[in-house]
Amino acid sequence: MTSPFKNVLLIGAGGSIGSVVLKAFVAEPSLSVTVLKRESSHAALPPHVASVTVPDSYPTDALIDAFRGHDVIVSCMASLSVSDQFRFIDAAIVAGVRRYVPSEYGLNNMFPEAQALNAVFRDKGAVQTYLRERAAEGKIEWMSISCGMWISWSMQHDFLGMRVRKNEVTFWDKGEGRFSVTTEENTALGLVNALIKIPADTKNTNVLLSEFITTPKELMAEIERQTGEKFTVDLIDSWTRIPELQARYASGEVAAVYGLLEAGFVTGRYGADLEKEGKLFNKRLGLKGHTLQEVVADALQNLKQ
Repeated sequence: MTSPFKNVLLIGAGGSIGSVVLKAFVAEPSLSVTVLKRESSHAALPPHVASVTVPDSYPTDALIDAFRGHDVIVSCMASLSVSDQFRFIDAAIVAGVRRYVPSEYGLNNMFPEAQALNAVFRDKGAVQTYLRERAAEGKIEWMSISCGMWISWSMQHDFLGMRVRKNEVTFWDKGEGRFSVTTEENTALGLVNALIKIPADTKNTNVLLSEFITTPKELMAEIERQTGEKFTVDLIDSWTRIPELQARYASGEVAAVYGLLEAGFVTGRYGADLEKEGKLFNKRLGLKGHTLQEVVADALQNLKQ
């Protein structure tokens, strides 16, 4: 079917995934993309990409004005800012936006145990619930993208227990928790193709993407094989560490949430194996898959740059 979408507004285009999503939109000739920028933002955009600027506080009136004339709002906001989206959704409804795509791009945030694990998963789940309620009222439609974890991003940011620059790794429990992996590029392409190839089938749907399933132990074995290095292994007990991190976060240590985010993926208990969460959309969206070996090789190359 012909897509009803033409004009897209992207929030968070300067971020890790937002920049990749922007490239995917720019490469799609059937869509016109505009970037929402805050007044304080110094993010560089391609010269041919349109932008609209709003105050840093995201006042509702400014959001409504910025959103008008757009069919789709796509949010790539940072994890600690996702709760701002409630105002964005309300503004999108007033502006007549047809579809809102919230900042997800991880595990299944509707998984109750995930929401109980940390504030980010809870907020993302609450945003999805809010969208579902507004969709049931006929006010707006939504689509979310759950893609598991990005290996290249994780290697760059010492996530998933990896500290590749130091030849160190931390395994939660035995390092056998299963989680989905999708590349950043396929995440972005999947989002774009969901809007233009199967817009009806992705309406009010959590689009699940997973190129393969791996574990921290399997991932680290491949990194050791490709680098020829032997990594120092540290073991932690998730059943002890998670309550400790939750207590630290509750006492005001915001940084503790990053450990809880990592636990969501590497322990295998919080909806990160998307093949168990529902039907995957990879084939329908025309995504070319990658192997663990290919993804690790690419991530190691990116780490050198």
